[in-house]
Amino acid sequence: MALPDFNLLITLDAVLTEGSVVGAAKRLRLSPSAMSRALTRVREEMGDPLLVRAGRGLVPTPRATALREPVRKLV
Repeated sequence: MALPDFNLLITLDAVLTEGSVVGAAKRLRLSPSAMSRALTRVREEMGDPLLVRAGRGLVPTPRATALREPVRKLV
């Protein structure tokens, strides 16, 4: 059995805190494309889009909102 990639929690926390892929990328000192790929992996692991486009920004899904505090505490 493979261990989960706990770095994905850091990615999720950054995206939820910043509210954007670009902001999260800057925070973690990654390129926006690297952050986008990491977010794709988080979405696949969670089985939820987590953040959906609304106008020019991203809005958390109900699942992402519920995960925000537990993930924050873990990170």
